[in-house]
Amino acid sequence: MDVFLNLDNISVSSAGLFTHPGSPPDPKMVKFLSKMGIRDESHRSRQMSEEDIAWADIILVMEEFHRLRILSLWPSGYEKVERLGRFVSEDSVADDIADPFGRSQYHYRLAQSQIALAIKNLVKSMASDPTIHK
Repeated sequence: MDVFLNLDNISVSSAGLFTHPGSPPDPKMVKFLSKMGIRDESHRSRQMSEEDIAWADIILVMEEFHRLRILSLWPSGYEKVERLGRFVSEDSVADDIADPFGRSQYHYRLAQSQIALAIKNLVKSMASDPTIHK
């Protein structure tokens, strides 16, 4: 996909704020993603760090609470942290994408569809304006 959209040098990483480092993914999410053909039994959680803040050009969070927590821990990330929900709709309103952890399958489907749409729109935005993430 990167070649088609002319996006070079893109790296992605994932880290949590309230995770137990080394823990396996949420079993409900594993089951949900497995039904979609996505499997990664080796994935383990890791805690977000100051190094992640320095490394990233953009830090995407699902909820405003997450954004505020990151900024309280690492104020230097102010220009980098934003809600992924900003890319769900064309009006660029930064809505929350509710974390489905511990909730029903409906909530997992809802979060997955919002995340997929947001990522698709983010990639399109980056392809048309490479500075979108700076």
